[in-house]
Amino acid sequence: MRNLLAASAVMIAAIALSGCGSKAPLSEGGPGGPQPSANQPVVTGVSPASVVAGGPAFTLTVTGRNFAQGDSVEWGFIALDSTFVSSTQMTAKVPSSLLNETQLPTNASIVVQTPVPNPLSFGTTISITAPPAPGTAGYTLSTVNVQANDLAWDPVSKQIYLSVAGADPAYPNTITALNPATNQFGTSVSAGTGANHVAVSSDSSWLYAGIDKDGTIQRFTLPDVKPDLTIPLGTGQASLPNMALDIAPDPVASNTIAVSMGISVNGPGAVVIFDGATPRPVTVTSVAGYTEPLWSLCWNGNGSDLYGAFGLGSTDPMAVLSVNSTGVLLVQASTGGTTGTIHWSRLTEDVYGGYGQIYDPFTNALIGSLPINVLEGGIAEGDDTPLAIDDQLGMAWIAAHPIDSPANQVTIAAFDLRTNALLGSIAIPNVTGKPVKLIRWGSNGLAFLTQEWNGPQQGDGVYILSGAFVTTPSVQ
Repeated sequence: MRNLLAASAVMIAAIALSGCGSKAPLSEGGPGGPQPSANQPVVTGVSPASVVAGGPAFTLTVTGRNFAQGDSVEWGFIALDSTFVSSTQMTAKVPSSLLNETQLPTNASIVVQTPVPNPLSFGTTISITAPPAPGTAGYTLSTVNVQANDLAWDPVSKQIYLSVAGADPAYPNTITALNPATNQFGTSVSAGTGANHVAVSSDSSWLYAGIDKDGTIQRFTLPDVKPDLTIPLGTGQASLPNMALDIAPDPVASNTIAVSMGISVNGPGAVVIFDGATPRPVTVTSVAGYTEPLWSLCWNGNGSDLYGAFGLGSTDPMAVLSVNSTGVLLVQASTGGTTGTIHWSRLTEDVYGGYGQIYDPFTNALIGSLPINVLEGGIAEGDDTPLAIDDQLGMAWIAAHPIDSPANQVTIAAFDLRTNALLGSIAIPNVTGKPVKLIRWGSNGLAFLTQEWNGPQQGDGVYILSGAFVTTPSVQ
């Protein structure tokens, strides 16, 4: 074992080699704490961030700064077969023998060391978890520490596009691309203060981003993320700028979007159809006496109808809106029922709400719900659980914090769209904040965004999940 020059480093090494407790290397300290020397390698992230004990060998991707040719990745002070990719990325082959842990869950330290070792290492850890219980398929989880307000998947460029909050230290007030397969950030462009809701057009030509402070929607070309068109939303009460409360691209006409806008989710607003930057004249400003806007929207498959929902009140209706060349018209509103964020399924032609409710727009009725309440004591009434749908797989997933689950644990549950049956679930520990958005990506991926439990809108992290659980949650 190398001769460490600092007593604190000796203590860290002893913990790391003991097989007990946290195998954490020294990290960058604040003022007065240990700091890396000039050009010393510093690890800021690894992918995957979590692996299963007893699993097969795999390739680890390490990100950070100051990497150089000849450096090596170390797992708990064991040098790995390493490959230099760039000054910010390395890969390493992890043999299965390093996954034979018995005290679970645990962590292994990951550092990058130079040919002439530095006395102190600045790295991170990878989690080693217990194998999944019988009947639940496996998965891989990675965490990206970025404070995002929203995220959207583009299947053509194979990127997740983030609207990054102004409080993020690395990419504030930007639209930034994230490759979920590698956890690497890509193109990042300034979006101005207040970038919030984002949506990708049906043909992947454009990304739409609501810029709350300016009262606009900015359209960007894809995949280069260049500003293309500014769509003004005008002003509302007290001459305050309208915000895009939701943006729903037309499933057929990529130049057309439906926008729910207002100065807040509690004040007057409207649903407006835009062709480019031109609004159609006929709008919907109220539903059944409600003055607040329909803040969640989704289309049917051919772009003829639009569905809208309010917040989480237990008596709020669902709305069916008809779209034509003049704009949008209210057709009907259902009886009350908590819905939250909504999604339309091409497979069932039903609308699914954020608390699992299922609404049939043809009968104008809530016809059932996904059995979310079977999860660990159920979900708090009115708690909007982010939901994602894949009609090709015939499945829906929710991300929730069940009542009886431990703090900082999120449950991902999969359901059959044809039968509404629960297919399987997994518990993800050590999650910061509450899940507020869940999306599908790639052939077997999910990603969810978290935000603070209380306080201003500010992202806490993006959690990227992939594996057999997504496609076959009840097989293994």
